[in-house]
Amino acid sequence: MSLVELRSRLRRSDRPAAFAVVGDLLLCCVVLWWMVAGAGATTREEETASWILGAKVYGIWLAAGLVLFAGAGLPRTLLGHLATMLLTPGVLFLLVMLLSLR
Repeated sequence: MSLVELRSRLRRSDRPAAFAVVGDLLLCCVVLWWMVAGAGATTREEETASWILGAKVYGIWLAAGLVLFAGAGLPRTLLGHLATMLLTPGVLFLLVMLLSLR
């Protein structure tokens, strides 16, 4: 199979792959919980280390998805990944703020 055939096969699977990006939503929730809750951290240094590790995982996942989906020519999947990864933290933050007002 040539590279051109592989790319055309991937482009045909763009619509089903776009729905698989919903897994980003789960990852975002877990990583943000990890960053905020500290994943069981008991000291300030452990909380800081948890925050840094969570930010690295989040950034690498975002960048890897952008590179992978753009390189494979999957525009719907790319937009779904980008929207999910950028909107989820804002929505979760807004939800936490609204719940804290109660």
